[in-house]
Amino acid sequence: MPDAQGLHRCPICLKGYKRREHLQRHRSSHNAERPHRCILCSASFQRTDVLKRHLQTCDGSSTASSGRRRACDRCVRQKKACNSLQPCQNCEKRAAQCQYSNAPPASMPSATNDVPSLEPPIHNSTPVPPFAFDDVPFTDIDTVIHQAVSAFPLLPDQSVNGDWFGINFAQNESADAGASQAAPGSSPAASDSRGYSFDFLYDFTSRTGLVSSFECATLEQRQQIVASFDRAYLEQQEREPFVPVAPLFPASNPSSQDAGYIEPDMHAAQGLVPYSYWLHNPIVIKLQKIVLLVKNVVTVKPNNSTVTLTWSPELEQRCIQFFSPYRFSKFIELYWSVWHPNVSIVHRPTFNPSTSKSILLAAMALIGACVSPDPVDNADARVWFNCVEEMVFTDDDFCSDVEPSNEPAPPSILGSWRKLQALQASYIVCLYQNWEGTDASKRRIRRHRFGTVVSVARDIGIETARHLDYSRLSIHEFRWDEYVVREELIRTFLWIFLLDTAFVIFNNLPHRMVIKEMKMHMASPAPCFQAATAEECLLRIHELMPPTSPFCRLLLRDAIEQVCMDTLTSEEQENLSQLGPLNLFAIVSAFHSIIFQHQNSFGVAGQLEPIRNGLRNWISIWERYFDDWSNSYPNDGAQAYPPLETMWKRVGFIRFSPEYWLLGTLLTDRIAEAASQEQPGGLGVTSRGPFQESTSNTGRAHARSVEPILDKYDQTSMRQVNDLITDFQRFRVE
Repeated sequence: MPDAQGLHRCPICLKGYKRREHLQRHRSSHNAERPHRCILCSASFQRTDVLKRHLQTCDGSSTASSGRRRACDRCVRQKKACNSLQPCQNCEKRAAQCQYSNAPPASMPSATNDVPSLEPPIHNSTPVPPFAFDDVPFTDIDTVIHQAVSAFPLLPDQSVNGDWFGINFAQNESADAGASQAAPGSSPAASDSRGYSFDFLYDFTSRTGLVSSFECATLEQRQQIVASFDRAYLEQQEREPFVPVAPLFPASNPSSQDAGYIEPDMHAAQGLVPYSYWLHNPIVIKLQKIVLLVKNVVTVKPNNSTVTLTWSPELEQRCIQFFSPYRFSKFIELYWSVWHPNVSIVHRPTFNPSTSKSILLAAMALIGACVSPDPVDNADARVWFNCVEEMVFTDDDFCSDVEPSNEPAPPSILGSWRKLQALQASYIVCLYQNWEGTDASKRRIRRHRFGTVVSVARDIGIETARHLDYSRLSIHEFRWDEYVVREELIRTFLWIFLLDTAFVIFNNLPHRMVIKEMKMHMASPAPCFQAATAEECLLRIHELMPPTSPFCRLLLRDAIEQVCMDTLTSEEQENLSQLGPLNLFAIVSAFHSIIFQHQNSFGVAGQLEPIRNGLRNWISIWERYFDDWSNSYPNDGAQAYPPLETMWKRVGFIRFSPEYWLLGTLLTDRIAEAASQEQPGGLGVTSRGPFQESTSNTGRAHARSVEPILDKYDQTSMRQVNDLITDFQRFRVE
């Protein structure tokens, strides 16, 4: 029975929990019963979820009889997957001492021992045939590949704490998700960390590069994607000549089945494919246009151009080779499978390269090359970074003036599709330059280019990014193409807002967008956006976006304001928990813009309270989402190694949203602590915020703010945030 504080308390240790099921799970830790036994090694466990995690890495050896612990001490303490090497990969990448207290050093395999891997194919400068395609059907050989991947042990960077989606969540025995509620007046981070840690953000702020920073799959997974792609490509070469093969890209119009087909050439096996044969593939026209655009920005440089290349026959051949049909197709597949889960702004089921803007295709290809497991692709991509940037930001559709519309949902939403694609291309350029480019490129993107992106978004009209009430439509009334454009518009504006908050959080740069202008609807649930047909999409909408849901009724600005209320009822929390991981990530990121504004302005006492309310309410909403709605997102975390054909549907780095909450609580605690410590003579400190009241000779009181926690602005390095996280982790260890 709950006590006066609404907590379910353990009768043995008096530890309190918000949920009864959390208390029941905790009570099993006070007895020695281990009823759940592994059928492979006979090891026993107190909880079924711990047994499930054990089964993912169990090799059949009896750990129970030997008493040997397979993970190092540090991985056990942090509850992370350990590859049991000496040193293990977790300790090696952090330069930490790796010890195994229950295992003799001789039993630990060396880090130089052979590990399962597939080498990526080696690409040379020889022209490659164009018989590759983006969305091939997975054959029996791919099933064998996936079975081989499933047999691999979990990699060190694949946490086994909870689901793929959780972060030290309900499976954290030492700090459960329902940890005891913070005492009145105490800070959330200090007294109620809820088992979260900075595993993701610590690495994110200490590294650079898309693969190293984001959730971009493991090296083995990326190798498997390329291997599967190449195997399908080789199978096409083995077909009989003049037999139609699968299209390079799936035709968007079923009535034009032959539009994307090509005929194999008898010289394909020798790599000598006449260029004329490429013309059978419509995508070649787009690729030729990309090459011409690159040539134009190299030969005709505007003033202050960032392009330093000189056009030559050798450079032209290099450009043709990089944007050849084979490599372009591979890069696009890597974009979908590896990068798309992190920033899902393009609709894959209806994506058609033959009708898309060339600048968008070029930007997507560069992202795919950046996340490729082949270092040659990574190096080649950097050659064209500035060229594609120049192409995008001088594009006619991107630079054209558009009168902002005051209509909330204009009927001509499809008319903004080309400008939307240009905006998407500019956003992708900002991504690869900010995480893969030079320091000069990062500063240019942050200080100049991104401001233009925000301006173009305002020209289109942020308030136009709204859905219709699809839940009341039948399949004959539902226009899938219009839904796709509206959803892409919403998601593009949402991710522009999130990149703006990222600059605030990690670079301490004042924000360009304000919360009050985000008069747009929330992004649809991922299953609706990932549906392969109009019928499936509408079915998912009826299931996940009923008339009572907040998706088409709640604006982003209103959701942020509602979360900052003093208290939320259970019904309000339940309603907001339906928003899903992307929308909840946007809300918690917005708090950091509010914190930045709070630190760098003169406020009044108590101004910190709405931020504390918002952080407290947000984590409760997130946990309710995880408990009640995460099953509606089937790829949230059921598998550490999802099937290759569904990798594009998985949840990316936004699954680490609680770390952004933890960082926000840490900042608010530091602000309040600095205010309480800074007490010059004659000054009193208010108890509700980081402000001090001083009384002048005239007797008039005024507020004085303390210095910001992060005092260096517009920093390319994220060292300030990393130092803050490091100090927090050191404090928790001590």
